[in-house]
Amino acid sequence: MFKIHIKPIKPTLIAFSLAVAFALQPLHARPSVKQFDKNQEAIFEFLADDMEYDKSIIIGKGHATVINLDYYVSADLATYNTNTREITLKGNVNAYKGNALYLKAQEIKIKLQEDYSFLEPFYLQDSTSGLWVEAKSAEYNQNIYAMQDASVSTCSVNNPIWQLKASESAYDISKEWLTLWHPKLCIYDVPVLYFPYLSFSAGYKRKSGLLYPVLGSSKDDGILYSQPFYIATDDWWDMTLTPTMRSKRGGGIYSEFRMVDDKEQMLWANFGAFIDSKSYQQTYELENQTHYGFQLKYERKDLLTKAQSYFYEDGLYADISQVSDVDYFRLTDGKAQNNADLQGSLLTSRLNYFLKSDSDYIGIYGRYYSDLSKTSNAETLQTLPQVQYHRQIDNLFIDDLYYSFDYQIKHYTRPVGYRAIQQEVELPLLYSKAFANDYVNISVSPVFYATQVDYQNDKGALDTGRYLTQHWQFKANTDLAKQYENFGHTMGFEALYTLPGFKDKKGDFTNFFTLPGDRQELRLSAVQYFYDAQNILKLSHRMRQYFYLESDSQIGEFENEVQYFYDYSWSFLSDIFYAHSENRISEATHKLRYDGEYFNAYVGHFFRDSFAEVDWSRGRYGEANYIMAGFEKEFANLEIFASLGYDYKEDYFKTWQVGFETTIRCFAFGIKYVSEIYPKLTTRGAEAQDDKYVLFTIKFIPLLSADVRAGS
Repeated sequence: MFKIHIKPIKPTLIAFSLAVAFALQPLHARPSVKQFDKNQEAIFEFLADDMEYDKSIIIGKGHATVINLDYYVSADLATYNTNTREITLKGNVNAYKGNALYLKAQEIKIKLQEDYSFLEPFYLQDSTSGLWVEAKSAEYNQNIYAMQDASVSTCSVNNPIWQLKASESAYDISKEWLTLWHPKLCIYDVPVLYFPYLSFSAGYKRKSGLLYPVLGSSKDDGILYSQPFYIATDDWWDMTLTPTMRSKRGGGIYSEFRMVDDKEQMLWANFGAFIDSKSYQQTYELENQTHYGFQLKYERKDLLTKAQSYFYEDGLYADISQVSDVDYFRLTDGKAQNNADLQGSLLTSRLNYFLKSDSDYIGIYGRYYSDLSKTSNAETLQTLPQVQYHRQIDNLFIDDLYYSFDYQIKHYTRPVGYRAIQQEVELPLLYSKAFANDYVNISVSPVFYATQVDYQNDKGALDTGRYLTQHWQFKANTDLAKQYENFGHTMGFEALYTLPGFKDKKGDFTNFFTLPGDRQELRLSAVQYFYDAQNILKLSHRMRQYFYLESDSQIGEFENEVQYFYDYSWSFLSDIFYAHSENRISEATHKLRYDGEYFNAYVGHFFRDSFAEVDWSRGRYGEANYIMAGFEKEFANLEIFASLGYDYKEDYFKTWQVGFETTIRCFAFGIKYVSEIYPKLTTRGAEAQDDKYVLFTIKFIPLLSADVRAGS
């Protein structure tokens, strides 16, 4: 932004004659002076309603205009000295680039040979951001404006709500960088903050430099100060380093790294550490004195393969989060926790890679679990790694007969307790046939399955487990669809029955392993969808029920999920698990939400009983009793909001907050009061910590923003 450049005029290129110019001008045309380059292209033109020539001085009066390539400058009066190559424009000087006003002044002096100009008074504005700079005077030399008594703001020029006033300043148009010496931040004309030096980008191109600090205060941690430093030396990567200090607790450093590869896929990483003082650790009996962490997220297809290769597609997926404890997330900004796969206190990391062809699939997977509520995860089984080969389904001998093949080896490891290596082989055959005019599809599948589990570090307590089976799967399903006058309806039913056949089982299998075909089971499921006349989904309904026919608990959990969309704003979700063995609900989620143009609100409920089935992959574990609600309301220049989370069994508010934010053109101000209970890892395990604070937010749009936190 803020670029104006008048090219020097070389004496060898001067090719104009005033006498000829005036003599040949039609009566209705404006007098002009032009300069041409060696290709006879006009690079400089001087026009006015009336022109006078006095020796080496050309005087233009009335709508004087200087045009140079992609910009033009207008003024009431302009003079051009052909000897010194100096142009002076006076009175209502306006410079335009394209169709936008670029700068204003009362007087401009331009020395064409030296690429130098003097402007008094001076005004410069960026049409995109609205940022303007006003100064008593400015000198332009070698792409830099040096200004005296400058003011900077994005508010109204006549009566700005805020502005930065500096005795001296400089703006580099090539780097789009504005520097202020001894600036004062003024609310209207009242100084409220002083900086000895301030330098920042006035454009949208990324540049290295200091970002605005974060200041805060806490009863337990003392004064908080963080100073981010932004590094952006290339277009394809950047990094933010943030040293931080808490006066009563300790200090540390955090960093955020981003990189874009040749496929325009982003790699994001976060790493850092915070070290508590010994006295702070002892006072709060913390398990760790150092809180460290590392996170990485990256997804990429076609990493090694080419379209003409046998394996025409491959992919890498990394979602890694390794932290010492939950305090690492609290001591960083919200990005660290938002980018982590954290379900309750369970943190999961994944690293996957696959190769794919028309017939074959090879996958390598790793999964690592960390329970942040424990002082040690030495007994948690990790899958590092898992290797899979899969033969894609293919026709076998006759029509409607298919086969596939799957081999997997899984390495379960941990420092304490038994470790295991499991190998699995599965060969299903599938015969499928449609009946009743394709309304019903029935399939029969004999499945051959074998697995072996070799235990290590079990001190001989577990024998190698071997399991071999040939079992049957029978499936019947139908999908129906019908269009009515005002709505459409689709419905699907499926019954899957597993029948054990031959099986041979030897050795030990702990509860960690599941053995397919080891028992009779029946799974019934149904799904239906309703659409309006415009084919927009209004309601979805799913049901699923397991029956275990050779077990004491013969009926598994029943799941019923309903989603209703009243219109674009209103939606409702209900997901219920019912345990027949206990004759009551084991888990339930309900949520009513409204998303309007100026108003958003939600209210919900989440419940999970202690006997509910455990499913680590879906975060189903532990007990929970939770009610949540919140709203946001926008007015013309005001937004108010509130939210809460209440544990109704333990009778306490886990978190609640209320606040507002108001925006007046270039200025925003907000207050938020927050009360939350969060876990802290002590020598006795995870314990609840109560925290209450007030957060003040001030934004000087788009330049400055600051969060000031005060609390306990």
